[in-house]
Amino acid sequence: MTVPSSDIPSQTPYWSAILSLFMGVTCLISAEFLPISLLTPIAHDLHITEGQTGQAVTAVGIFAVITSLLIAPISQKINKKTLLLSFSVLVIFSNSIVAITDSYYVLLLGRCLLGICVGGFWSLTSAVVLDLAPTKDVPRALSIIYAGVSVATIISLPFANYLALLLGWRMIFYLAALLGVVTLIWQAISLPQLSVSKNSNFNAIFALTQQPWVCFGLFAMFFSFSGYHIVFTYLRPFIEGKLHFTNNALSLTLLGFGVVNCLGTFVAGFILNKSFRITMIVIHVILCIVAIFFYINHQITADLTKIMLWGFIFGIIPVGWSTWITRTLADRAEIAGGLMVAAIQFSITLAAAIGGMIFDHYGLNGLFIASAAIFIFAIFCTIISFSLFYKATGKHV
Repeated sequence: MTVPSSDIPSQTPYWSAILSLFMGVTCLISAEFLPISLLTPIAHDLHITEGQTGQAVTAVGIFAVITSLLIAPISQKINKKTLLLSFSVLVIFSNSIVAITDSYYVLLLGRCLLGICVGGFWSLTSAVVLDLAPTKDVPRALSIIYAGVSVATIISLPFANYLALLLGWRMIFYLAALLGVVTLIWQAISLPQLSVSKNSNFNAIFALTQQPWVCFGLFAMFFSFSGYHIVFTYLRPFIEGKLHFTNNALSLTLLGFGVVNCLGTFVAGFILNKSFRITMIVIHVILCIVAIFFYINHQITADLTKIMLWGFIFGIIPVGWSTWITRTLADRAEIAGGLMVAAIQFSITLAAAIGGMIFDHYGLNGLFIASAAIFIFAIFCTIISFSLFYKATGKHV
């Protein structure tokens, strides 16, 4: 009996295909964050409040969570290349209808479609990388793909804001749609035929969550992203209030943050290969310490250093947890990827909500204390997950 080539792990990395996924991430996350920098002109043009416009971001998160939990069970027996290309088409359609609409409800519809793409794409990422690269190259491949998040942050915040002043906010969404077209063509050409999802029904999801080491791993992810985003969401008030930066200085600081975050994702591919378990624990310890120093020490040079270190170290975390899936749940990567996306999206939403209450009552210092405490939970959950995995399998992560 012959085995289909799509079911045989790749021995030679498909670097062009991996770069096309980097482009896909850049396109997706740019589109997701665009309303943040274009909030005021969108609200003014559509005759709605800025609060209503902000729901365009919330809609993406809600549908990303729903899709991440449903995509594996409902897409069984569908080739993952077909799914990825379908998501790229939806991204183009989403950005296009946002660009042309004069209706608030059509705007939300476009953003809901984007949420489906975000949830579906991230859920498949780990499984797709296992098809595109041999095990030794997986962390490096993931670091390239996740670098798209940092690039997208730079594009969608300072760069999009600048271009909108020259071209208008609608043209920015047209350009985002054009970027989606380039992504679709590149992926269609470079992606090989990928494997089909197996054993990805709802019973398999339930069975996976019954394993203690998986649950602690998901909790660790949740606390990782919560601890980071509870500060990141309010990074601008910190820069303006503590460092007294405005306009150009603020933009340059945010740009620098995005650049070092991108560098962190690239570095992740190398250090995770050398010592995965220790690296995953140490980076959480470092972020916990940085959060504490945010609280106790305020000098411009020191604060800038902490901001850049915060961005750099966190660049490693998404790559790290995706690598954890490829190392421990390679045969159930679609399911695990969906659970990971759900945990991350929920953590970001909750961190923003709780962070807002803490910020209103206790200020920035309250956020730093909360972040440090959350990272302590992340450290313990990470250690426990790795320990339970060893007891269950006899293997180190």
